[in-house]
Amino acid sequence: MKDYFWNKIPIEYFFLVIGLFFGMKLVFINPPWQTNDEDRHFYNSWNYANGYFKPEINGNSVGNPMPKELFNQVSSFQGIRFTAESKINKENIKTGEEIIYNKDDTFFYKNPNYHINPIGYIPSIIGVKLGELYKKNPIIVHWWARAFGLFAYLLIVFFAIRIIPVYKNVMMLVALAPMSLYQASSVTYDTLCNASTFLMIAYIIKWLWQKEKVTTRELSLFFLAFVIQIFSKAGYYFMPFLLLIIPSKKFNFSYAKIILIVLILAIIKLPSITWNTYLNSSHYPPGQDFQKDFSFGFSQNISFHLHNIPRMISDLLGNIMGQGKEWIIGAIGRFGYSYTPLPQFWVFMYVLVLLVMASIENDAFCKLNRMQRVISALVLLVSLGALIAGLYLNFSPVGASVMFGAQGRYFIPILPLLLFQLYGTIPNSAKKYLPLITILISILFLFKTVGFIDETFYSAN
Repeated sequence: MKDYFWNKIPIEYFFLVIGLFFGMKLVFINPPWQTNDEDRHFYNSWNYANGYFKPEINGNSVGNPMPKELFNQVSSFQGIRFTAESKINKENIKTGEEIIYNKDDTFFYKNPNYHINPIGYIPSIIGVKLGELYKKNPIIVHWWARAFGLFAYLLIVFFAIRIIPVYKNVMMLVALAPMSLYQASSVTYDTLCNASTFLMIAYIIKWLWQKEKVTTRELSLFFLAFVIQIFSKAGYYFMPFLLLIIPSKKFNFSYAKIILIVLILAIIKLPSITWNTYLNSSHYPPGQDFQKDFSFGFSQNISFHLHNIPRMISDLLGNIMGQGKEWIIGAIGRFGYSYTPLPQFWVFMYVLVLLVMASIENDAFCKLNRMQRVISALVLLVSLGALIAGLYLNFSPVGASVMFGAQGRYFIPILPLLLFQLYGTIPNSAKKYLPLITILISILFLFKTVGFIDETFYSAN
């Protein structure tokens, strides 16, 4: 392996260079506020960066003061479907970069997402603060917020790939998949959620095959990553239970599995006993329904479906079969407000690459036993089931047969665990070429992604 330059340089450095190069291209080539809900994530980042940690009440509305010019410019980029008649002119963006907003010229912004805590926005909050020091222009501040989200993502995943003893190529391909890097180059809490989940999986795989005991420092970093993930985005509660595949003898304390499970359950409750309690103490008025024609609510949905469990199971299976293809496309590359998927050929090829690489990347000294495979598969199935059921019960109207709001990008944090089920299933005698294949595939698909977005979103003149 030492005969080839790509094996002399650790692959995490290739990840960092490729991710930084194409990530920064995505920061600027993706039109402002075009990722899903990026406008609202940007508003929250701006609010926290400017000290609005406690929303205000104005009549029956909850929100904060916001500069009029900032809001107007963000709003001007909403609802673009990028048809031939509605593509963006790059010159208009350059002109927009000259607008300055005045923090004293504000209006009361009614914030439907005031309840979201600031942890998932930390990188973009830093970007907003530094961007405002440079120039108080909405677009430029937005570029800074995106860039710092990207830097945080690359740094965390770099560390994840660095510590993992095997499975490096798969982790890099997942982290640099078009949709993964597109999300990382946007203002969203998905950035920290995805990166911290990858880091947790990396630690578990490292501990699984190392001979040494797990250190207190490493275990603390693992649970710190879980805290970041759980505060950034709910829905992935069961991923840390993958710890159960680690032999108890590798921990420096008695009753290791019991203590770890208690810690996981305690961290799951942290958001509700901290941030949610803090907000509830202010007794904010209830928000309006997402759609007035429907009733929404987790408890109401549970109550409805408990009266007809076979129908609920049938609906869930029907949604998986009916929407599954779109979820796969969304996990690999679906841009803008989910209006613009990569061509299906490119999606199919990337899925194929992931499946093949996951199957052939293995090490003769690192084998999963039967029980470890069973536990890993159970954690995967429970995680997928909880995510799908949560979307069905939380975001779909009470009694609906069709699942609302499910998108492929929600499955990105679970992708490494899904592919891990294939680990070592195909013998491989060409291990020395896998890093080169990973590097070339990442460059090829990200080059295609940047070109596709440029061609699709912007007018020729």
